[in-house]
Amino acid sequence: MLQGHFIQARSGQLFVTQFGQASVDNRILFLPSLFEEMNLSRAIVAKQAQYLALYGYAVYCLDYFGTGDSEGDLAETNAETMIKDVCDTVGWLADNGARQISLWGLRMGGMIGLAGCQDVKAILPVSKIVLWKPVTNARQFMTQFLRLKQASMMMQGAPKRDWRQEILNGELVEVAGYPLTATLLSSIDSMVFPLTNQSLPKVVWMEVASTSILPAISLATSDWNQDKLVLRHFPGTAFWQVPELFQQAHLHQPMLALLEEP
Repeated sequence: MLQGHFIQARSGQLFVTQFGQASVDNRILFLPSLFEEMNLSRAIVAKQAQYLALYGYAVYCLDYFGTGDSEGDLAETNAETMIKDVCDTVGWLADNGARQISLWGLRMGGMIGLAGCQDVKAILPVSKIVLWKPVTNARQFMTQFLRLKQASMMMQGAPKRDWRQEILNGELVEVAGYPLTATLLSSIDSMVFPLTNQSLPKVVWMEVASTSILPAISLATSDWNQDKLVLRHFPGTAFWQVPELFQQAHLHQPMLALLEEP
């Protein structure tokens, strides 16, 4: 079953794609990454959602305000609005019979899910948070994104510029086709990976496209309650960076198994 929904949120009309039957209790809200990572990963996420739907899960894939098929422009949103979009979508699910929810975040979507989890829990119980290769340093994520602008301009013979500072000074700068405002950039820069997981539900961390758990990840979770953390790595391709990649079937069954663990 595949359906699309426009729901009314505080930011505007949000588009949500639904895979699977809405009557089930096993509902999952997918939170995408940002910018081109969102678009490049759509096919892989859809295949995973279709697989989970075969086993009784209903998966809802959110387009934040200003992205995808949702209302608005990217220049009108920021990280706080994205968290509100998550909460408003969970509220819509609650109004439509959901009794609990799991959150599934890819890359920056993982950080957004972690940041908004407390607010989501005030609406519905959260059984699990599934993280696919989550970003642990939002400012570094934006630095890497801004390098695309630097590289593009230098290829045209332009001198090096401090694009972050220019944006923070109020200039609207387009990076790889995406407009960045001071509000959007500063709101993402200021996001912080949680030092502990005391207030979080069980976290299933799938370090996809990786042959090992890097020391930086172990350090980031060193003060976490390990009883509430499942950390696994899965070799493969960084599909959020690769065009024309439509399948990562080796992730299908492992994610299902991790969801069904108590």
